[in-house]
Amino acid sequence: MWKNYGGSRQELWRLQNGDFKVSDTRPPPRSAIAYHDAMPRSGTLGNPQPYLPFGTFAGLPFWGGGLTLLAAAPGIGKTSWLLRMVFEASRLHFPSAIGCYEHTPQELRYRLFKQAEAQTSGPHSRAPQNKVESLLANASEAVLLSLNSQEDTVRALEDMLIHDYAFPIKGPALVALDYLNRVPVVGLSGLLNEAGRSGEAAASLREMARRHDWALIAAAALKSENFTDGADLSALLGDERVPYEADRALFVRRRGEVSKCGCVPLEVFTLKDRTGPLHHWPMQFWGERFYPALEPEFHKHDPQISA
Repeated sequence: MWKNYGGSRQELWRLQNGDFKVSDTRPPPRSAIAYHDAMPRSGTLGNPQPYLPFGTFAGLPFWGGGLTLLAAAPGIGKTSWLLRMVFEASRLHFPSAIGCYEHTPQELRYRLFKQAEAQTSGPHSRAPQNKVESLLANASEAVLLSLNSQEDTVRALEDMLIHDYAFPIKGPALVALDYLNRVPVVGLSGLLNEAGRSGEAAASLREMARRHDWALIAAAALKSENFTDGADLSALLGDERVPYEADRALFVRRRGEVSKCGCVPLEVFTLKDRTGPLHHWPMQFWGERFYPALEPEFHKHDPQISA
């Protein structure tokens, strides 16, 4: 049987006498399959934290991709609160902007100047100008936009922020809008009326927030019959999509009488919050300086002046 074996005599002897080792002819184990991205599993353990805030501005935490609505009667201080949020976000070097359909950039800058006085010296005391100017310089990159209620749609605002002001395509940024009910929405027959366009505007803002991971907050109007008592989602002006589209809805109203110095006690309710439980907390509006004061700042208000 070994007649035609072509090996050496020594190798042939080993084969005949069983002095050999059978080599392992099995193929080497296959390497693990490498996936470019982790495959999603419904049972993956851990907490992905979809609502992890990237910053807290003027008392409110903000997370990427969320839409917040801020509802109140006229004159309560919605615009000033939005302006303080943008001011604080800019000081922390986050891209931040406020687009306003009611006020000019000059009016917004004036309010920012008065707010800086309030932060340095409280609601009424004289403020040192060098400290005020230093505080404003830290927020010099905030974008103040005067918008046109006939032309500046949500898409126009988005393009403006990205192409003219270098807002990130994907990343944390704060955008405030004053206010939702004046955002122009174009339908088949032209511009939609105020009651019909609010829901579509809210949906467009939410999509923009999710597309870029920005945090958006928009002031929303109340129905006139709810100016004095509107602590309910049905009080928001517009169709049913307005509260439905928002991730969070806040309501601000007066809490007590206006003091002699012009400062107004306020209270804030969360009417809806997809990120956690509802809250209720006090604020003050220092009217002389357009400043929404948080509870830790109440001590700056001299009770003798307000008595």
